[in-house]
Amino acid sequence: MSDAFPLIESPSRSDGRSDRRSDGPGATPTVGVVAPYDMALDGELRRFSRDADGREQLDMLFTRTRFEELAVSDAQALALGDAGVLAEAVRSLIAVDVEQFLYACTSGSFAHGLAGERRLAAELADIGGAPLLTTSGALLEAVRAAGGRRIATATPYDAEITARFAAYFAEAGFEQVSSGHLNLAGRIWTVPYDRTADLVREADSPAADMVVVSCTNLPTYGLLDALSEELGKPVVSANQASVWAVLHRAGLPYCGPGAALRDPAEPSRQGVPA
Repeated sequence: MSDAFPLIESPSRSDGRSDRRSDGPGATPTVGVVAPYDMALDGELRRFSRDADGREQLDMLFTRTRFEELAVSDAQALALGDAGVLAEAVRSLIAVDVEQFLYACTSGSFAHGLAGERRLAAELADIGGAPLLTTSGALLEAVRAAGGRRIATATPYDAEITARFAAYFAEAGFEQVSSGHLNLAGRIWTVPYDRTADLVREADSPAADMVVVSCTNLPTYGLLDALSEELGKPVVSANQASVWAVLHRAGLPYCGPGAALRDPAEPSRQGVPA
């Protein structure tokens, strides 16, 4: 009976190494993803988690905060940083025994500052019974890992939320030397790549050693390698950093776009069909 579903020897890795794995339950780490109610990029997060052969390395289980009649604004960011609101979403995933949680919202996790982000992560981890990472916390880790100190920031928000983003990084010891924002009030997931690319170029400065792109609802997957090459510096995005940090905690390699965060021992997914 124990041999009915044996582990699979897969010789198909692009680097030629055998990958001994099981396709049964528990084959990939289970991650509970708490997303804001207007989040539309579940698929992009999954794409960032793929290995060099295009297989998702994480079993992401998504839930959302309750709907609010709020435009993208400072008020919305503060509401999405409320631990009471988020606790309900975290509890909805407790029954499935997730190994770690991700709060996949940048503005909601930086709105109350660095101390607020750390407090929020600790409170929600205690409720969920598993470690919890926020997207803002992941961005700080990713920027440090990529060697950034003086950053340019690019956001889809208005000036007020963008200022909070800069203040959050300043508290963590980073210097913002330039920035750009789109001043959008909603439907951020519909922003085309060319508009985001222009935003990143406008936000960049010769004084910046990295461009940091905020918002898990802003598509960036297909832009990072090309923009990094064009600008001659890393471009790190919210969804990229979130998945990179989750994979790092699970002991798994990051193989997605963005060479500054990619595991050097692993081949890139550049050129692999999506």
